[in-house]
Parts: sequence; C-alpha cells; structure tokens
Amino acid sequence: MISGIINVLKPAGMTSNGVISKIKKILHPNKIGHLGTLDPSGTGVLPICINKATRLFDYYLKKDKVYRAVFVFGKETDTLDSDGTITNQNDKIITLEDINSVLPSFVGKINQIPPNYSAKKIDGKRAYQLARSGQTFEVKPKEIEIFEIKVINQISQNTFLFEIYCSSGTYIRSIARDIAKKLDTFAYMGFIVRVKSGDFTIENAVKLDELSEKDIIPLKNILKDWQNVFVDDKFYDKILNGNVVSVDVENAKNVVIYCKNQLIGIGNIQDKKLKIQTFLWEKDD
Repeated sequence: MISGIINVLKPAGMTSNGVISKIKKILHPNKIGHLGTLDPSGTGVLPICINKATRLFDYYLKKDKVYRAVFVFGKETDTLDSDGTITNQNDKIITLEDINSVLPSFVGKINQIPPNYSAKKIDGKRAYQLARSGQTFEVKPKEIEIFEIKVINQISQNTFLFEIYCSSGTYIRSIARDIAKKLDTFAYMGFIVRVKSGDFTIENAVKLDELSEKDIIPLKNILKDWQNVFVDDKFYDKILNGNVVSVDVENAKNVVIYCKNQLIGIGNIQDKKLKIQTFLWEKDD
C-alpha cells in the first residue's frame, strides 16, 4: 500500500480515534494517524496519514483551520457544547449588531483558556478526566490566532452561524464562551464543521463508508508545491544512508529531496550541504 493522506469527511458522533479504527479495518495500513482531533459531535475535514505519511505530523499539525459553528446564546453548558449539562442561563436577547460590536476584539493573537472538558494535560492527566471526576483545577491560557471571524447568518433568536479562520490549537467552544462573556450573557457551541485543514477542504473530503485505497493522496502529490531539490544520482546510496551530500542550493529549510527520480524525503540545506531530516523513501516507488 502506498503512503499518503486521506482527506476524510468525519461523521458526527464518532471520535477521531474511532475514524482511525474504522480505516484500519478497511485498509489495514502499517501505520496510521490523524492531523488534529475533531470533536466527537463535530463533522468535517479530518486528514488521515497512512504509512510513511505519519512522518509528516510535525509539518502539518500546526496548519491553519477554517470552521463553521453554530453558537447558541443565553445558555452555557459544562462542556461548552450541546452534549453538556446546562450550568448557566439568562433571558438576554443577543442581536447581530451586538455580536459584530465585539468580534474585532477576537481578531489577531489572543490568549484563550481551553474548555475544562478538553484534552489539555493538567499534571499529567487530561482536563476532561479531571472534570468528569469532579475535581477542581485550572486550565492555563494559551496563545492562539484568529485571522477572521464573522457571522454567516442568524438561524433563529439567539442562534447564529459563524465562520472562523484560525490557527491550529484554537478551541471554537471557548470562542462561544468568550464572545458571550463580552456581551454579559452565556453561550455554547451547538454544532461544528471543519471546512478546511491546511490544504485539505471539505469539497474534496471522502465519506468514511465510501473510502478505498484509491483515495490515498500520494506523498508526491501532497508535497508538489514544496521547494524541490534534485540530488545527483551518484549520491543515491550516500543520501539513503543519511549522509550529508553537496547540492547547488545555498540555504533552505524543509525542501523535498529527489534522487534518481525518487522521493527521498525532507531535508535542510546549509552552505550547499544537504542533510535529510525526514525519510519518506519507499522501495516500491
């Protein structure tokens, strides 16, 4: 089986790890992993790395994301989404004008406190585990960046559809909570769909119950827009053994290396000396 990435359309009601388990039964890959968890209740783009593509995690995990999410104002749940128990509520009616008046303060780099029901680690344990056991704890804020946030439309009274373009690691549920706080009310996330994750979009996503091996995007296609460096064929054995080789490029980081017309991996170049950082070479290429 080739190495590559499958752009999966995750169904609502399934965990990201549940998607991986199902793909294992369908394709039986040697290695598999996803590029960023999506909430069990959420749907949308979930890129799945197959075999040697799992070595691309460090390059792709921090890619920007685009979400569409429904925020319901007037109520807050312990999980900050529709699966939780209501903990706060009021009768305040929120208008589109109210929301637009505070949205500019969310654009740019901000410190965001993740939800208590999240996978953040607190003293070695997941925050959601502590929350479920009723323990009191504090989740430290982390810096994230929101590039654009807007209301697409108002669905009903106090219910709005948002589109959010943000950095990796952003908690959309926390945005609902924080917008509501600025408006002196409460809110929770009613629904979420990830429409874009890095280069992967929902328009090209494959339904889980329809995918097959042909849906794996090969490594060469995934890396086609990266800077390519072609190493002289005489260095083939040397570069496969991880040795430094000479190239006609001064300095560059994260370049895609080819030799004998084969994808070798990703490397860095300094003073015309190339060193492979991540091997992607496969015998069957």
